[in-house]
Amino acid sequence: MTKGKPTSGERPRTRIGHKLILSFVLLVMVVVGLSGWVLFELTDRSLERQMRDHLVSVATLVSTNLSGNVLRYLHPGREHSTLYRTLVGKLQRAEQGVGARQIFVFDRQYRSLLDTDGLMPIGREYPKLLFHRQELERVWKGHTAHSVLFYDDDVPYMTGYAPIFHDGEVVAAVGVEIGAGFVDSIRIFGRSVLIFAGLGALLTVGVAWGLARTLTRPIQKLVEAAREIGRGNMGQEVATASDDEIGYLGETMEEMRRKLVARDAQLRLMLGGVAHEIRNPLGSIELYAGLIAGDLPAGDERKQHIEKVIGEVRRLNRVISEFLEFARPAQPQPQPTALAPLVADAAFLLAPEMEKAGIQYEMHVAPDLEAYIDGAKIERVLINLMKNAVQAMRDGGHLVVRATAEGGEAIVEVADDGPGMSEEVQARLFEPFFTTKEKGSGLGMAVVGLIVEENRGQIEIDSRQGEGTVCRLRLPQSKDGVPWAES
Repeated sequence: MTKGKPTSGERPRTRIGHKLILSFVLLVMVVVGLSGWVLFELTDRSLERQMRDHLVSVATLVSTNLSGNVLRYLHPGREHSTLYRTLVGKLQRAEQGVGARQIFVFDRQYRSLLDTDGLMPIGREYPKLLFHRQELERVWKGHTAHSVLFYDDDVPYMTGYAPIFHDGEVVAAVGVEIGAGFVDSIRIFGRSVLIFAGLGALLTVGVAWGLARTLTRPIQKLVEAAREIGRGNMGQEVATASDDEIGYLGETMEEMRRKLVARDAQLRLMLGGVAHEIRNPLGSIELYAGLIAGDLPAGDERKQHIEKVIGEVRRLNRVISEFLEFARPAQPQPQPTALAPLVADAAFLLAPEMEKAGIQYEMHVAPDLEAYIDGAKIERVLINLMKNAVQAMRDGGHLVVRATAEGGEAIVEVADDGPGMSEEVQARLFEPFFTTKEKGSGLGMAVVGLIVEENRGQIEIDSRQGEGTVCRLRLPQSKDGVPWAES
C-alpha cells in the first residue's frame, strides 16, 4: 500500500480519449462502408443494366438486317458460297462497328448458320449455348434476351440474343458477344471507395485525437485535483479554462475544496482548543499528584497508586500532543539533512524497549547519505515506525533499518519480521483515529502520513500476515528536484 499515489492494484481504466477516437473511427467506417457499398451496388447494377440494354439493342439491330427466308439456303458445306461470304461480311462490318467480340447466327437446334470467327462451320452445334437455354427460351418465344456475365481467360463478357423471323415464326437467332468493360470501371470504383474509406479513417483519427485532447486535458486536471483532495492536499486551487460543463464541474469542485478547507480549519481549531482545555487541568492533576506522592513514604501502597495516576496523566498528555500536532501541523523547514544521525537517535530512544523485547537491531545507513527534509519531523516519523515494529514483536524478532539512494530519492526502509498486517488494516492504516492497539489515539500513522507528504515524500507499506512488514520512505534529496512552493 502506498500513501501519496495510487496503489499498484488499482483497476486499469480505459481512457476517454481512446473511447472517443474509437467511436469516431467506427462511426465513420460504418457510414463510409455502408455508403460505399450502396454506391458500389447501385453503380454496378446501373452499368450492368446499360450493358444489357446495349447488347439487346445491337442484337435487335443485327437481326433486322437478316432475312429468315435467306437463312433457309444455308446448309452444311456451303461455307464458300457467295451468299455465306456476303452474310458473314455484313456481320463482320457490324462487329467492327459496335466493337463486338463475336456475332453469330444459329437455328433452333443451336446449330451454327453464320459466325464472324469463321471457326464454326454450318450445322455444328454451339456448346456454350447449352448454358443459356433458359435465356434462349425467351428468344424462341419472340423476345430478346441476354446472358449472365461470364469470363473467358479472366476477361468478362456478356451475350445479347434477338430472334430472326420468317412469316411471323422464329426460325433462328443472332448472338452478339461484347466485352463487359464496365467491370473494370467497377473495380476502379471499388478501389476508390476503399482509398476514400482509409483516408476518411485517418482524417477521423486526427480530428478525434484533437477533440479528445481538448476534452480530456481539463478532465485530467480535474482528476488530479480530486486525487490531491482525496489525499488531504487541499491547498492547490482547482482551475479549468473550459466554459462548458467541464468548466462548471471544475467550479463546483473548487467550491467544494474551499468548503472542505474551511471545515477542516474549523475542526482543527476546535480540536486544538479542546486539547488545550484538557491539558490545563491535566497539568494541575500531575502537579498535585506529584506533591501527594512526595509526601508519602516510599513503601506506602498509596504512593504506588498515585504514581500510576501520574503515569496515566503523562500518557494522556502524549495523546493530546498528537492531537495538537495533527490539528495544527507546523510548516516544515527543509534543508539537506544526514539520515544516519536521525536513525541513530531514534534507535537510541527505543533501545530500552528493544532490549526488553529481545529484539536484534541492525542499521545500514551510509554516513554521507542526505535528504532535503525537515530533520526533526522525519525523526519523529522514524521513531513512530520503529516503535510500531518493536510493539509488533513482543516475543522478540529482528528489526532492520536500511537506506539507499535511487533516482534523486533517499529510500529508507524499516523492516521487521513480526506478524504483519491484513489488507483491511493496511487500507485504513493512515486514517485518523484508526488503531489496532488497546491503548492508542489512532493518530500516530495519520501524523506520519501527513509529515511525509509535507516533506514532499511518499510512504509505502509492504506487509503480509505472518511474513513481517516493510515501511518504505521515499524522500527528496534536493530542493531543485522537488518544488517547495508553499500551498
